[in-house]
Amino acid sequence: METLGPKLEKQLQDAIQGDVHTDTYTRGRYATDASIYQVQPLGVVVPKTVEDVEVTLSITHENEVPILVRGAGTSQCGQTVNRALVVDTTKYLNQIISFNPGDRRLTVQPGLVLDQLNKFLQPHD
Repeated sequence: METLGPKLEKQLQDAIQGDVHTDTYTRGRYATDASIYQVQPLGVVVPKTVEDVEVTLSITHENEVPILVRGAGTSQCGQTVNRALVVDTTKYLNQIISFNPGDRRLTVQPGLVLDQLNKFLQPHD
């Protein structure tokens, strides 16, 4: 399986609000990270909602398609590349949900990157 294929691509596009990409350019951008490894993914899903993630996981499970949830691609050892459907949460699911400075508790969405988190927390020492 080199890509998702048109049937599965359409199924995902119809089922989620986010973006589904199987073009060579986008797949090429996700084929590498900060490591030396390069592996072309089957496609890329950029979910807009938590429900998009749930539906994507359900569809890929039903179709026995491997997935790889990816953040900013800063891995130094190739953990963010594989022959799988990449699910990139950094575009839309990157918010801070709650913060309680007294308890030092923070809840974030999975796409929040460390630089954003550090910038938010800086005024709170």
